[in-house]
Amino acid sequence: MSSIIREGLKLKSKIAKRVQEVERSPFYAITDYARNLNLKDAIFLNVGEPDFTTPKHIIEAAKKALDEGFTHYSGDKGLLELRQLIAEKLRKERRLEVDPAEGVIITSGGGEANWTTLMSLINPGDEVIIPSPYYPPYNTTVRLAGGVPVPVPLKEELGFEWDPEDVERRITKKTKLIIVCSPDNPTGGVLSEKCIRELARIAQDHDLLVLSDEVYEAFFYGKEKFCSIASVQGMEERTIITNSFSKTYAMTGWRVGFVAGSSDIISNVLKVHYATTICASTISQKAAIAALTGPQSCVKEMAAEYDKRRKIIVEGLNKIPGFKCSIPKGAFYAFPNIKEFEMPSEKFAKYLVKEARVVTVNGSAFGQDGEGYLRISYAAYSKNIVEALDRIREATEKLK
Repeated sequence: MSSIIREGLKLKSKIAKRVQEVERSPFYAITDYARNLNLKDAIFLNVGEPDFTTPKHIIEAAKKALDEGFTHYSGDKGLLELRQLIAEKLRKERRLEVDPAEGVIITSGGGEANWTTLMSLINPGDEVIIPSPYYPPYNTTVRLAGGVPVPVPLKEELGFEWDPEDVERRITKKTKLIIVCSPDNPTGGVLSEKCIRELARIAQDHDLLVLSDEVYEAFFYGKEKFCSIASVQGMEERTIITNSFSKTYAMTGWRVGFVAGSSDIISNVLKVHYATTICASTISQKAAIAALTGPQSCVKEMAAEYDKRRKIIVEGLNKIPGFKCSIPKGAFYAFPNIKEFEMPSEKFAKYLVKEARVVTVNGSAFGQDGEGYLRISYAAYSKNIVEALDRIREATEKLK
């Protein structure tokens, strides 16, 4: 037994230092914690995954592709038909002229799009501005690339928006890129057009690149409208857009997304993409074609349902003493302030698992600016949200 332990210690020392310095996804850590408690009726509001089934016409397109034998590589860039549709979408919606042949790559989801982009651009020591609280893979990927993530706080009093002056103050000679995610994960915040234009000015003044993660583009509420920094004059060449079909079309398990931008940049992203996956699933690409060419009413219906759930969860949380929840303007996350409880967010999240049988994510999982908050996904059935609110209320009354 002791020899096995010694061998294990030796093996651990062989793991790359850059990997040892990053942590596993907090989403799955809290899930494992809950499952290890063997709670039979736990309500999981920790993962940002649509509860809707992929629309039928998309599923049928995949079935047809299977029947017709589309089970081989698509080529490293992905199916040309899909790349052409994406280029057309960007032209219509962003006023961008992207070359479908050289400026678009189909990826295995938005995660791979971000990974390949950052790995192809970041040198050791390069600094990358990231929103904070941040989506954990931003921080992890920059660090794995040898870069230095520079978190800039999203301010709750501004609706979890950046103050452009905060961004500019953190720029140094080593800054290379800004990551923009609007609507934002985990806060549900949306950057105003004024803020977007200021960020564009900063990027141009300091000769910076921008990675615009637009995965939640379909989910805006109220008067807010989607604004892409790539559409601002002078930003077309220095912006790389990443996106996914996962959220918009409830296709998380299909793993299909894309990265688009200047052909000079994308041609180098392609090298990392090939080394990562060779190509995205051909069947999923066929399904994505159906998603873009088919009826879009399914997207509007999902967005309308999320809006209803958003209102339920914000109203319900604000009725619970100790919670203060600003209204999310996009995506499908609430990010309530729990500082009144004077308890570390991880401890509080675990308390809710044990006492309320409700799984959320502690804000500290999204960086130090997330401490004092929880991320709660409302991509779940309304009845589950209502039940979760009742349980949280009962559990927190015990704390008082």
